[in-house]
Amino acid sequence: MIKLEHVYKSFGKLEVLKDINLEVKQGEVVCVIGPSGSGKSTMLRCLNHLERITSGKVYIENEIADERLNDKDVLKISQEKVQQLCTELGMVFQRFNLFPHLTVLENVMIAPKIVRKQNQEEIKSIALDLLDMVGLADKKDEYPSRLSGGQQQRVAIARALAMRPKIMLFDEPTSALDPELVGEVLEVMKKLAHEGMTMIVVTHEMGFAKEVGTRVIFMDEGRIIEEGNPKDIFDNPKEDRTKSFLKKIL
Repeated sequence: MIKLEHVYKSFGKLEVLKDINLEVKQGEVVCVIGPSGSGKSTMLRCLNHLERITSGKVYIENEIADERLNDKDVLKISQEKVQQLCTELGMVFQRFNLFPHLTVLENVMIAPKIVRKQNQEEIKSIALDLLDMVGLADKKDEYPSRLSGGQQQRVAIARALAMRPKIMLFDEPTSALDPELVGEVLEVMKKLAHEGMTMIVVTHEMGFAKEVGTRVIFMDEGRIIEEGNPKDIFDNPKEDRTKSFLKKIL
């Protein structure tokens, strides 16, 4: 469903991604772990075109979404086509980024209303179902400022799902939360995984990666150092850098 081929990303002279090759198939839950500054979040941002790659290819749903060589476009892909492909991706950020002047229900409804031009009643019905799924149907008329961090992040997940994406990207979705609120967000993510949603999750929650991940990727200094099933990565890592990282955090 998603593929990165020989992807490089630089900010000026700073190389953030170095020859990233990754393929994610339908139904996989790929958990990306590694130290801060290893390029994990940048890789997600390159997938949904929040950042343009410097070199390489990005495929979404087997269609090329970005191809560049030395910061120059190789293929001329229309902005409309890119936007269409990127609507297949839902993204949840570290910060919730909810609109403070809109209610919870309005926050969930706004993207399909503006982007997909859906019927108001249809959007409302879908949004209410999603809020029920994340356990917040009773908060539909509240404003974000009256919610806890965990509740706001669950609203952000519902908002991303309202666009009916085929793939969900999570960029350290629990890192801004108090420890006692982490569990409620992870439970929603587990539910999505059990329902078959394809997911790429950048996370520091090793328990989640062990329990839910179908594959774990360890990144460091802009490279994929090691990947495999959770048991192999956590119980028997092959690379010294992976061993060193896990020894410090487990």
